[in-house]
Amino acid sequence: MVDTADLVKEGLNIENGELDLREKELKDEDIVEIMKSGGIKGITALFLEFNEIGDDGLRAIIESPAMKNLTVLNLFKNEVTDEGIKAMAKSKSMLNLSELILSDNKVGVAGAQALAESNIMGNLVSLWIGDGLRDEGVTAIANSKSLTRLNQLSVYRNNIGDNGAKAIAQSQNLSKLTELNLNWNFVEAEGAVALAHSETLKNLEQLTMTFNPIGNQGMKAIANSEKMKNLTLLDLYECEITDEGARAIAESKHLKNLKSLVLIHNDISDEVQELIQNSPNLPNLENLVFRLGQSSEEA
Repeated sequence: MVDTADLVKEGLNIENGELDLREKELKDEDIVEIMKSGGIKGITALFLEFNEIGDDGLRAIIESPAMKNLTVLNLFKNEVTDEGIKAMAKSKSMLNLSELILSDNKVGVAGAQALAESNIMGNLVSLWIGDGLRDEGVTAIANSKSLTRLNQLSVYRNNIGDNGAKAIAQSQNLSKLTELNLNWNFVEAEGAVALAHSETLKNLEQLTMTFNPIGNQGMKAIANSEKMKNLTLLDLYECEITDEGARAIAESKHLKNLKSLVLIHNDISDEVQELIQNSPNLPNLENLVFRLGQSSEEA
């Protein structure tokens, strides 16, 4: 077991109400000891990325009186499962939570459903979750009657396909979303078209879809949709886009607010790259990247 007292002393920022314990090789038993510390009372933000914390560690957090004011909980890259999420979703000590990061944990459909059905998690504005949600799990989140304040949703690498994308697009509860991360999923043209024409997503400012094979049809739907007019960042790294789809970006009448555009690993000719770079339809474009290692000045 690590020296938890020293770790707490090193990671504690009383003035900001933060406890930073990322990358400390912490296990469940370490968290149990840390939660007994008298020095962590009043913490509002707990950072635990890149540890080995599982369900018992999460239970120790949610059962600790010192965590009742927690607004930010970052458990990126740990070992929490659906069982831990089920317990958290019922814990009144989590009522103040506004930011929850659970990406790269062992969270699947049941965990997503527990969060979606929870009457505790209604204050969340930022949610990063899972690595096994699939369409069923993301549909549960999209249909949640309590997760209606979300402005940031990250469901990257969750085996989500067109049905999951359509669930988000058709949601009646995600109208406050400004950032949507669907990276490393399996969304194709049908899902991209649904997202592009979604009334729910009309306030979206950032859309990232790295490694989703949306193709030219999906690209053209995004470029030609009035609903996408608020986008400032669009990441389409390796999305099977060719000149046909890329040309639609240059000709778009709805992407005037776009500041950052990533088109790495797509089959786009120098001619069409230049069309995008010089397009009068993209007056605010500052960061345009077509290949790895390229700066925006080189685009």
